[in-house]
Amino acid sequence: MANHPFDWNTWGRMDATSLALTIRDKDVTLPEVMSQFAEAVALQNPRLNAVVELFDDAVAEPHKSGANPDGPFFGVPILIKDMGSRVAGRNQQIGLGFKTMDLAQEDDPLIENFREAGFIVCGRTAVPENGMTLITHSLPQGDTRSPFNLEHTPGGSSGGSSAAVSGGITPICSASDGAGSIRFPAAWTGLVGLKVTRGMNPLPRGLNESILAGAVEGALVRSVRDCAAVSEVLAVHRHLGGSFMPPHPPPVLQRELRSRPRKFRVGVSLDTWGTSLKADSDIIRAVEHTCDNLSALGHTIVDIRADQICDFDALRTSFSVAEWLLPISRELMHQVSQADSELTDENSSWQLRNHLALADRYSVDDLFDAQLTTEGLMRRWGDFWQSGPCDLLLSPVTPITCPRLDSSYRMDSEQAFDSWFDDLFDAACYTIPANHMGLPALSLPAGIDRNDCPIGIQLMAPWRHESDLIHIAAQLESAHPEVFQSPTASGLPS
Repeated sequence: MANHPFDWNTWGRMDATSLALTIRDKDVTLPEVMSQFAEAVALQNPRLNAVVELFDDAVAEPHKSGANPDGPFFGVPILIKDMGSRVAGRNQQIGLGFKTMDLAQEDDPLIENFREAGFIVCGRTAVPENGMTLITHSLPQGDTRSPFNLEHTPGGSSGGSSAAVSGGITPICSASDGAGSIRFPAAWTGLVGLKVTRGMNPLPRGLNESILAGAVEGALVRSVRDCAAVSEVLAVHRHLGGSFMPPHPPPVLQRELRSRPRKFRVGVSLDTWGTSLKADSDIIRAVEHTCDNLSALGHTIVDIRADQICDFDALRTSFSVAEWLLPISRELMHQVSQADSELTDENSSWQLRNHLALADRYSVDDLFDAQLTTEGLMRRWGDFWQSGPCDLLLSPVTPITCPRLDSSYRMDSEQAFDSWFDDLFDAACYTIPANHMGLPALSLPAGIDRNDCPIGIQLMAPWRHESDLIHIAAQLESAHPEVFQSPTASGLPS
């Protein structure tokens, strides 16, 4: 084993800010960092199955990778989720067994932002088929495993990214979130994951908010300060006219790490939103413990009933039609047509084929009805934030603890589709509203469950109030660093 500049415990805990500072101060060289990163992949990936592809040329010659040497994160290796934003000259499979080789002609805007910030784009991370569930498994890749318990998932759909960061491979990976796909993995691997306000970050070329209203892209990181700094650099819109919405100015978040502590009214909701499923007792305890910590910091805790916020049954129905079942089935039709391949058990899962079969279930009229419902729900949320009893909303990320790999949430589950879909959306009852309403939502570490897997809590804020989320998260992290520093996941040498 080669000599490296950091012991493995340090490497596995270091955030991107710390690593960038050591490179900038010339305490380590870029080749040394790339060598340790590559060995971390070699050590951990056989266990975790998180990395789909390592870009050997970028690792060997990082100065030629296109990273800005003057960027705040110059020299920090990053892996890109194999879905969403594309990397020039690289393939993207999206977990689809029938998909043929498809090299990107140019970087998508978010990749440009990563490079401009100085990150070395080094490879791709695993996703479930088309990113459609919270278990990261696909026919081409197999199971991706949690570094905390190898029989459990690191979440989905950004599960390869969360396993890589929490497993000590690299301090940051890209991620995306259409129904909780940043927040589930963050919660179940002890990371910080921010789903930003709709339109804050640029979407991939060919997409805009009118086509994909609920989805955003971002990153999974180890610290609140990384979340703040990375969120600032990702929100730059370099190509005017590419967004359906006027681009937001980048948020100013890093100052929240140093500003005088502010106090918030934090609404707490433990009702499950739009489902009869009850939150697991481990999760309830984690939320209650977070409430105690917030109270000790001087914040006011306010109990909130679900019916004070909105009609979550209507929200779930409108989201299902307008942002999931109808668009995903049509997108899959396009993917299959592009591949010109017959779907079989060898190249596609049962639930993927079930999604595809829904293409004719819904009409344009159904879409319009769902959009009208959505408009009313948006107004209801606006009323809640303007005249309601709280400034921020605290809930679990999900009512369930981190599932085993063999749970029924898998895409290859043989469960009847409607039952499978209902179970999936029950698990996502707390995350879907932020996607459908375009709200910012942050997952923070909150403890460990009975299976030794992390638990996350979710904080939601009004539109463009990412600064409030970072502010209160920084307070929690400073007061309770032990909660944010999960035990180093096994697998790296001691």
